[in-house]
Amino acid sequence: MIETNLLVLIMSKESRRHVRFNPKGLKATITICQPLINEDLHLQGDVIDMSYSGIKIKLLSAMPSDLPESKIIIVVTMPKSGISITIKGSIRHFNEEAEYGMHYSEDQNEHAVDDFMFECIKTSDPHHLSFH
Repeated sequence: MIETNLLVLIMSKESRRHVRFNPKGLKATITICQPLINEDLHLQGDVIDMSYSGIKIKLLSAMPSDLPESKIIIVVTMPKSGISITIKGSIRHFNEEAEYGMHYSEDQNEHAVDDFMFECIKTSDPHHLSFH
């Protein structure tokens, strides 16, 4: 119950449409589908934060700068339970620290995101969760 009250308190202070949170330790596998060359690019990263509309990931290797507009699939897996979610989206922004903001596609199942976020909060140590 403490975690739920904390979430409500944080959400009431958040000015964004969807509150972002950082469930420490989440890993992401990013697949960039490139139909023109018939080859997919696979990258790994750490989840910095996520919300109901997007996710921010710090890549462990550089993304090519000349990448054409591509379909992106992100698989995020919880380290202890192995529970995962597949997210479809597009790159929204990036910075010099190899951090990429990705916006979910319109057909992303919001209930799947909700279920995954609930699992993250339920199984995380409250001292290691941070909300933005």
